[in-house]
Amino acid sequence: MSKKQSKLTASLKEKVRNLYVQGIDDDNGDRILFSLDELAKNHKIAKSTLYRHAKNENWKIEQERFQQGYLSELDARRKTELVKESKRFDTTTLNISKALLGQIGTMIKRSQQEDKFTPNMVNQLCEATYKVQRVAKLALGEATENMNLNANVKDTTAFNEAMELLDEIGRAKRTGDVDPLH
Repeated sequence: MSKKQSKLTASLKEKVRNLYVQGIDDDNGDRILFSLDELAKNHKIAKSTLYRHAKNENWKIEQERFQQGYLSELDARRKTELVKESKRFDTTTLNISKALLGQIGTMIKRSQQEDKFTPNMVNQLCEATYKVQRVAKLALGEATENMNLNANVKDTTAFNEAMELLDEIGRAKRTGDVDPLH
């Protein structure tokens, strides 16, 4: 049983070279590379002839260069997709933060109108606002470390102002003069 060998024409050599250097994409998008032995068998070319052309024309080096470029391109596409997904996520987070701040504002207005402000409620609303602001700043790509620094520097001033406001509310409630506070 003799196997008939194909003559290595210029077009067949180019086709085999491209299959060896570049491979092909399968249905799943994966890259399939072929060995010279597989290509020789599939195209009925003498192995010695194929190996000689591959060596003389540096197919292995070309294959390595192609793979480097292919992987770099693949990485760039993945990076672009991740950046797009990150932007979508940040936009969603920012929209949620805006909605939460709106709800906090509504709660403050209702509490003022119904005269239900308690020191605990003020503290909870401030904490909620602070947390939502941190999330929003992170979604915008801003650092939140400065918020901690500013909060620590101004803590005593803000705390004293809040305590004075609460004292004023308490005095107004005791005297029955609540209207000027609204």
